Amino acid sequence: MPITKADIMRVEDILGPNLGSLKSKKTRTKPSRVIMNTCNELRAGIIEEYVNVALAVDIMYINEIPFVMTMSWAIHFWTAELIKNEKIWWP
Repeated sequence: MPITKADIMRVEDILGPNLGSLKSKKTRTKPSRVIMNTCNELRAGIIEEYVNVALAVDIMYINEIPFVMTMSWAIHFWTAELIKNEKIWWP
């Protein structure tokens, strides 16, 4: 039984477009600018409440790649920073 144009149209309706053919054909839009290190949206009094923050710091390896991991005990905020050079890693 031969495949007709209607069969192809039904498959595209069910499965969607062929994503492989769409790759590198769409233009990238410039993302909006991200402003870092601002405290404008903090709840009133949060800075006074957490003036003294205790940090837990450790080095963790993921697939033999070292990361500095930090966690604040009071607010449970985690960070991970890649260590590019283990001999000299502190900026």
